[in-house]
Amino acid sequence: MKLPRIFRRRPALAPITPVTAFSPTGVTAGTRWLRCDTTTCAHLTFPHTPEAGGFRCTECGHLKGADQ
Repeated sequence: MKLPRIFRRRPALAPITPVTAFSPTGVTAGTRWLRCDTTTCAHLTFPHTPEAGGFRCTECGHLKGADQ
């Protein structure tokens, strides 16, 4: 005998992994997320830390001008 649809067991849902909250620990004041102009970073957006001549990419070290 086949059970009605409402009585059939359904597979268990996958457990939900907790989402980690953003923590500003280790982030330098004035850090900006800018598009990197090098092919090393594939022109993606990475954090850039402030320096005297502009902002330095945390991935490749490229210096981006202060006018950005």
